[in-house]
Amino acid sequence: MTVFELTGLYEQARDTPSDIYLHVERMANLVVERNAQHVIELGTRTGVSTIAWLHGLHQTGGRLTSVDLDAKPPIGEWSHWTYVQGDDLDTAVIGFLEPADIVFIDTSHHYLHTVRELHTYRWLVKPGGIIVCHDTELARPEGETDPRPFPVRRAIEQFTAETGMAWHNFPECNGLGIIDVGG
Repeated sequence: MTVFELTGLYEQARDTPSDIYLHVERMANLVVERNAQHVIELGTRTGVSTIAWLHGLHQTGGRLTSVDLDAKPPIGEWSHWTYVQGDDLDTAVIGFLEPADIVFIDTSHHYLHTVRELHTYRWLVKPGGIIVCHDTELARPEGETDPRPFPVRRAIEQFTAETGMAWHNFPECNGLGIIDVGG
């Protein structure tokens, strides 16, 4: 596919209401501002966030590695995109991945799963990098059995308290948390 097609998909993702569309431009800008060369995306669903990362990485010459339990979203083939179908906490999947400037977590949204992802993937973030989590403002994700609300936000709060890392929340579109891993 062409750069022109990627730009069209990006504009569509940015302008079409969804549970993440107000963060699409922010995500692409994070890549460009940090001159990110590698992003790991955990969870793709329909590919809206994937398009945001691919758009930013096209500008920096970087690459995206996406991991999801489900099949690859039908958003085209891109030379700077590797798709891994599997469980993001499977040691074989983790062992396949290389360090990244940005790790994006948008998977089950369950508290314990998110805590495990944060503790596992922090070690794949390059010094000075960030972890980005969607759905910090989602009170009750599907299938969550913990009665306490906002599991992703609670997982981030616990993780940052344990590690001394700082984070910032953007509340629109179910929330987007950005954790500064430091360096």
